[in-house]
Amino acid sequence: MCDQTVSSNDQPRGGLPCLPRLVPAPLAVPAGAMPPRAGGMPTVCPPSGGPPFAWACEDRVRDHARSRRAAPGHATLEVRAALTALGVACALVAALAAGCEPGSLKDRPVILFCADNQGVLAACGCPSNPSGGLAKRAAMIEAYRRTRPDVVVLDAGDVVPDYPHPVKVKYVAMALQRTGYDAIGLGDQEFALGLDRLKELQRDYKLPLVCANVRDASGGPVAPPHVIREVAGPKGSGLRGRIGIFAVVADRAYGWPPVEWRKGLAVEPPAEAARREVRDLAGCDLIVALAHQPLAESRELAAAVPGIDVIVCGHEEQALPKGERIGSTLLVCTGEAGRILGALSLGARPGGKPDLALGMTELSAQAPDAKWAMDLYWQYVKEAKDKPPPDWNLTPIPPAYDTAEACGKCHPAEYKQWLTTRHARAYESIRKVKRQDDPECLLCHTEGLGREGGFVSMAKTPALGRVTCQGCHPVTADHADKGVKPEARINVNSRVCMSCHGPVQSPDFDYFVYKPKIRHKPPETK
Repeated sequence: MCDQTVSSNDQPRGGLPCLPRLVPAPLAVPAGAMPPRAGGMPTVCPPSGGPPFAWACEDRVRDHARSRRAAPGHATLEVRAALTALGVACALVAALAAGCEPGSLKDRPVILFCADNQGVLAACGCPSNPSGGLAKRAAMIEAYRRTRPDVVVLDAGDVVPDYPHPVKVKYVAMALQRTGYDAIGLGDQEFALGLDRLKELQRDYKLPLVCANVRDASGGPVAPPHVIREVAGPKGSGLRGRIGIFAVVADRAYGWPPVEWRKGLAVEPPAEAARREVRDLAGCDLIVALAHQPLAESRELAAAVPGIDVIVCGHEEQALPKGERIGSTLLVCTGEAGRILGALSLGARPGGKPDLALGMTELSAQAPDAKWAMDLYWQYVKEAKDKPPPDWNLTPIPPAYDTAEACGKCHPAEYKQWLTTRHARAYESIRKVKRQDDPECLLCHTEGLGREGGFVSMAKTPALGRVTCQGCHPVTADHADKGVKPEARINVNSRVCMSCHGPVQSPDFDYFVYKPKIRHKPPETK
């Protein structure tokens, strides 16, 4: 039983918050659920107000595209031998917490890992299962540090936003510095900042950036290829070991539209760099690769490069709640949007056979936030207020911005139907959770923020403080007078919707479920 009660606003005392458990496979599929996804976790479409740990529907539209050394008398982390002998203990729990986790794990050193944070400082205040964010992650990491003898913290990349607000990037770096990471693998979104800015962040905030397969125009490495960390169990346990950590990134542009980050850089094939790193880290007891590439390519990497003990997958939507073993390599993946914090507890079994215990925590609404990280978030909001983020160019751009009322003069039935939708109350929804000054929230809860003639403020442009008709139909109210007859379904497609209903803001978004809530009958042709 758990010996503490922690609300979403409390700070954990003495250990991790005791969160609801996610039970490992085999599982009974709940009513309304899709068949289990690969790895055994059920795919659940929860009703409104459903449980915070329900997984989103997978059928939603997504267009996103050695040798060993050990001191005499000490147990060594012979992970390769343990994995080959199927010595991987997978414990899927919502939180490995004092009073909640298995007692056998509490004295073990632990590797915490995550990826794909997308620059989220604080979980979105949207009602649909707000999860993720550096504030929740930091609170969980701090709790692990209070309860475990040694903690190593890793990230497999895309920790900054894909379309970065310069003010936000600074505060993300500040949060990373204070949290205290051991290695951050570079992803395409970090490189998209530009090499000069990346090196400034590395220097100014002492970020432990790692990348083994990218070089700059001069042929020099953009970051150290690897780091080595020593871990130990409690005093007298005799458990100690050296962990070698390197990172690679796939040679491709990601995003929609794709963001080209490779200009002026030379990207070596990940497998070639990985072979070199395995040789260089041969004296370590555990080799971990931070692989910023799709899961399929990480599987190929594991098969092609013997000697990697653990691959932490980045840039991958699918979570692997039980992990996946390929030969002697364990693949782990926390999935999209930084919603999950993974943990690998390191230990030795009786007789000197070590194991890895895998746990995963979904950073849901029930997970607490680190107060200092939330303070950073509000400082960011204060500094970024009235500074719109870069235009993503993902939504339609009309010739000029009009109000829904202007459209309603010719389309009264459609206007009346629009008034019944949440789009008509978009600004009010962020005001209720006090996020009305966050420019990234305003970007999706108003019309035309940062664009000429678009939303400025509720004092100056209150009628654009909503998702108006032009969010789907990029024409002006006088289009009929100008002879413009847009096709009735223009731009009502998944890509437009998911420019705002993404995995961070709407993790349970299902295009085919949400679309009928805002769809109106085609207007009559005159």
